[in-house]
Amino acid sequence: MKANLNNRGLLIGFTKWQTTTAYPMFKKFFKNFGVELDFQKIDEYALCVKNTKINFDINRYDFLIQLVKDQYISSIFEGNNKPCFNKYCSMAMSDDKFLTYIKLFSHDIPLPKTVSGNTDFDGLKIDDYKRSESFVGNIEKELSYPFVAKPTFGYGGRGVKTIKNQDELKQLLETQGQNAYMFQEYISENVGNNIRLVLVGKKVIYSVLRIDTVNLQKNIVGKDDEVSYTPTKEQKYIAEKIAEILNLDYCAVDFFDTIDKRPLVCEVNANPGGIEEYEKITGVNQAEKLVYYILKNVYKK
Repeated sequence: MKANLNNRGLLIGFTKWQTTTAYPMFKKFFKNFGVELDFQKIDEYALCVKNTKINFDINRYDFLIQLVKDQYISSIFEGNNKPCFNKYCSMAMSDDKFLTYIKLFSHDIPLPKTVSGNTDFDGLKIDDYKRSESFVGNIEKELSYPFVAKPTFGYGGRGVKTIKNQDELKQLLETQGQNAYMFQEYISENVGNNIRLVLVGKKVIYSVLRIDTVNLQKNIVGKDDEVSYTPTKEQKYIAEKIAEILNLDYCAVDFFDTIDKRPLVCEVNANPGGIEEYEKITGVNQAEKLVYYILKNVYKK
């Protein structure tokens, strides 16, 4: 390893799983190669900038792993030319589903027809905000009933609704208020499952078929059962192309499982979990793969 490096990295997280399961797993893998890994919960630290100093010792670390999205820690690392896995801007791009689609559509990535709803207003609450009446007509020009409404920042199928008529659309607009959401064509040929390809170093390391045996909802990324899956060459090519476009070192790309097996991208996840679960199914540990990737890129090992 390079003599001028500290052989120490930082992993930031928040949830109980990240604290008690993911961190010890990463720490063990790095320890095998003489690299120490510290952990910091995002709800515990308080960064302070005063004059020309900040209460964070960036010189202590060689790299950052994000299991959550924190722009402040990322800015410190990136501003000091220290690698982040993933970079904040790449994570933010994939966190916003419609922003992801905007980034991908010009690269010939097969996507369902999707219409923007509200933005997130940067957290600003506008008391008198209400969508214009013409907005309903503009959606109906692009999408036929039924279509699907999705939270722009949702995951796991939470908040996804099928809109069958104009009354349901108007009701949704009224109840959603300023919540960020979007509308998408109803993929009738999707059998209710989805295909997940997980990538490290912008290369597919495994894939699973996530079977929705309960809801059988068409445009939902959810699961009731999972089995190992061999992706088509086209699915693999598209997933790796997406990782390159979004500059994601590790991610998951979800495809609709259409009856005709045409590749149709559902969404991108910049921080896929389920490490132990997917290892049991595929025999591949994505944390270990990411450690090897970091060792190669940071320490040239």
